[in-house]
Amino acid sequence: MANDTDTPGISRGPLPRIPGVDTFQLKTVREELGDRFDPVPVAELPTPDPDLDRAVAELRRLRESIAGLAHSGVELGDVADTLARAADLLEPRVPDPRTRLENMWSGAGSRRANPVGGQENPIAPPVLFYGCDDGSVWAEETLGIAYQGPPGCVHGGISALIIDHMMGFANHWADRFGMTAHYEIDYRSPTPLLQPLSFRSWVAEIDGRKTWTHATIHAGDRLCVEARGLFLEASVPIPGQPDERSTVGDGGA
Repeated sequence: MANDTDTPGISRGPLPRIPGVDTFQLKTVREELGDRFDPVPVAELPTPDPDLDRAVAELRRLRESIAGLAHSGVELGDVADTLARAADLLEPRVPDPRTRLENMWSGAGSRRANPVGGQENPIAPPVLFYGCDDGSVWAEETLGIAYQGPPGCVHGGISALIIDHMMGFANHWADRFGMTAHYEIDYRSPTPLLQPLSFRSWVAEIDGRKTWTHATIHAGDRLCVEARGLFLEASVPIPGQPDERSTVGDGGA
């Protein structure tokens, strides 16, 4: 890739911030970055029903508690019965999946149900990204047993999922939009469970409709994963709105 770089930023100058970055769950750091990055808390997307977020939070507690219990000897009969009653209570109330898909795109889109960080997705890794003044996006999170692949390590597919999602945020932060066209990932060392992980992504090159984006995952100072992605501007139909399309790639350049 021409004009590529190993550090956040591109040869055309500093990466621009997007107007209204709160809509992408990102805020700029309030002070110039020093040796230590001091992130600004980011408000989650609003919910039309606080009980919805509360219900999902309880499901996440269950997810963390039940993972890895197969040989623990814990008695779960009453728990299974209680969960069955909860499912029986909820299922008759909710619209069918197609209706829910159409409804979500009349509001916050897929972001609240996103498989990474989505407030309405109980299996989503709880990763929330911050926009940095150097043009990158950053997050720190500890992943639990539910995301295990090799013994004691994060599943490689989970790492890839988070990185692809993070690259999308990096593109937005650089005022770029696009869908993943090509993606390559290198697993440099095991990514540990139950330890703080640092996630970072930045735009490396822009060429018309094309955006090349890089990302890394570190455990402390140790590089665990690095990846490169190519994103292309595109448009896709909006569910439930046959005459409307969402343009994924209005960034210009």
